[in-house]
Amino acid sequence: MIREATAADYPAAFRVDRAAYPDFVQTEEGFRHGQESLPAEARAKAWVAENDGEIVAWARSMIRYEESSGSANVGVSVLPAWRRRGLGSALYERALEHVAEAPRVFTFTGEDGRAFAELHGFRLTRTSRMSTLDPRAVDTSELERTPAELRTLAEVGPEATFAVDSVASLDIPFDEPQDNLEYEQWRRSYWESPDLDSASSYAACVDGRPVAISHVGVDLPGARAMTAFTGKLPEYRGRGLARTVKLAVIRRLSELGVTRVITDNHDENAAILAVNERLGFRPCGAHYTYLLELSGKGLRASAGST
Repeated sequence: MIREATAADYPAAFRVDRAAYPDFVQTEEGFRHGQESLPAEARAKAWVAENDGEIVAWARSMIRYEESSGSANVGVSVLPAWRRRGLGSALYERALEHVAEAPRVFTFTGEDGRAFAELHGFRLTRTSRMSTLDPRAVDTSELERTPAELRTLAEVGPEATFAVDSVASLDIPFDEPQDNLEYEQWRRSYWESPDLDSASSYAACVDGRPVAISHVGVDLPGARAMTAFTGKLPEYRGRGLARTVKLAVIRRLSELGVTRVITDNHDENAAILAVNERLGFRPCGAHYTYLLELSGKGLRASAGST
């Protein structure tokens, strides 16, 4: 049975997502927060597929509210044992119909979902590299010699963090820029997320002003962490500050007993990939961004939606 999802379905939907993307670091509390913190303009809606009361698949679609383009996201996750039974396509049709007036729709997938995306008319636009390291193996002694003042994001606070985040994020090679990022929603969605460890995330400050940041999500019971974003103000490029803040995060994670740190970067982001490689990150997988042009034609634009 397929039906609209409710808040009571979030724990099961989280388990489905966790099975589909095992390398991503997210807690059930963080997953719930991600759903409940979406603004009204996202027009988010979700569906689940049940078998004998067990949720075996789920989907969500929404408008990309952080961008001014009006584009949408569609996501479908199915437990491995329930794939290739038509559940994904049935959920996808409902999710696509919900955002059918958007000019284009994006979806994100791992290796297992690429054939599904292409079957439904999506074309690949970007590949992102996932990399990992053991923070305990990284020499962080150069932090003792850095001229920058290092402060945790908890010490810096949300407004100063946003001042860097909102500018630096424009450098990320997205298909569409995050040009509609507003402070109050950013604070609700990101700063207040249970998965952001602001005490383990760092800013590099020059003359008392944060100019580079790196924030991280931590799953302490799983001894895992994922760097969510690292960026700096444009006028401070070329000073090694991205490496400095990442080293500060790595040192803190090592102190916490984390044994695996994951990072995820677009293949086109050569600068941060080079920083990560020098730190010791090594590739461990990939995921992919796909695009479907709708041009206001809704379901008729999808090759696999009939």
